[in-house]
Amino acid sequence: MTTTSGSSSDVCDEAYVLDAAAFFASYQLYLTKNVYTVKEVIQEVKDSESLKNLQLAISAGRVEILEPGGAHRERINRLAEELNILSKLSKADLELLALASDLTERCGRVVVISDDSAVRRVATRIGAATLTIKYWRTRTRQK
Repeated sequence: MTTTSGSSSDVCDEAYVLDAAAFFASYQLYLTKNVYTVKEVIQEVKDSESLKNLQLAISAGRVEILEPGGAHRERINRLAEELNILSKLSKADLELLALASDLTERCGRVVVISDDSAVRRVATRIGAATLTIKYWRTRTRQK
């Protein structure tokens, strides 16, 4: 994992991985630490209010922009193909999921915050919990 801003090299108890929908809802303002995303998601946030809140959170160190390792990208692509949903996932989705996969090796619990059902489906398969913005509920993988 490559750090674009900040550092996630330490082991953490819990990590939150946010997609664009979470930033549109300013969800990052409710979380105080271990909030991560990828540059592709940042590029999707275009409305002025959401962008202002996101930039404020980044400058305050409350959101870190990370780049996942290549092995995790490959893992997510394979898994999405197996689930027959690769075509439903954007590059930003794939990068976000690769980051979540990467963080599952470093953090006790990873929570992917997204309203996208395909993203949530892959996230649960890699062992991450999911939280939807729309319904504020969590779901973890059934074992």
